[in-house]
Amino acid sequence: MLATGAKSSLKLGIETAWATPAELKYLLPITSESLNYRIENIRSEALLNRRASLSLAPGQEGVEGSVDCELYPDTTGVLFFLALGKAAAQDPDSTPESGDEYTEITPIGVTEDLPSATVRVNHGGVKAYDYTGLRVRSLSFEGAVGAIPKVTLDFVGKNEGEDLATDSVSVTPTGDPFYFKELTLSKDGTIYDVATYSDIRFTINNNPTEDDYVLDGTGQRIDIAPGDLQITGSATLLFNADVIADEYAKFKNWTSFSLWLKLTKNSTDFIIHFPKLQVTEAPHDIGGRDKITIDLSFEALDDGSNGIIIVEDHFNDTGSY
Repeated sequence: MLATGAKSSLKLGIETAWATPAELKYLLPITSESLNYRIENIRSEALLNRRASLSLAPGQEGVEGSVDCELYPDTTGVLFFLALGKAAAQDPDSTPESGDEYTEITPIGVTEDLPSATVRVNHGGVKAYDYTGLRVRSLSFEGAVGAIPKVTLDFVGKNEGEDLATDSVSVTPTGDPFYFKELTLSKDGTIYDVATYSDIRFTINNNPTEDDYVLDGTGQRIDIAPGDLQITGSATLLFNADVIADEYAKFKNWTSFSLWLKLTKNSTDFIIHFPKLQVTEAPHDIGGRDKITIDLSFEALDDGSNGIIIVEDHFNDTGSY
């Protein structure tokens, strides 16, 4: 049987311990994936009166690759949880089951580990491979006019095998993905009326340590530890009086601002909050007769009290994934 992408799928589960095969819970709405097992090759340098080498030895082994996903209400939260690491239930009015409960996702602390995942990739119904010990190098978000919002997860992991995980998928995307018109922005977290952005992109980078190998006879990693957390991004803004007085003025005066992104489906929200953004570049070049824009570049900073990023998943009120 011919293996095609149309017949393929990717399922994911959160591991209870790093590289311990998980129970698969989520069917992810992928558009592409490139998870693969990698083996470093080491060429023998022995001089044996031959022009060619006699040996190519296996070196460090591991899994790496990326997954592109459209954003659906049911599965967006787990993607950000894997990238940031902490989830907790919130109840603003302190009244159980009143309807305002949600899951808050925030970055791990300096002494904590990122969660890890097991992923099963079904290659067109012909062969399925399980990948264990996957941690997120980076998550890249992209939202633009005329496009379905999406993220790219860049993974690094330990092992590839077959039938390692238990398939108990209970969360499957239903209905429609978020549309671009369901993505709105706010400067105060209350009024979502920012009408100058035509696209916005950001990357959460965990900068993990990927070279934890020891002489244990496996050639595989013994851990993947998170490094410095960095969040950078860019946006295209219309060149008008509002932008000149706000974002461009903040760039020239080197002052920061807050930004909220909200994805809404059926009156329920998924909110991403950056408490402190610093504009690092703001060119406004004229390239011809087309409209003039400002290509904003920014970096998120820890504001000292709220952190660097806060995510609210109002589609999940359990506090866990």
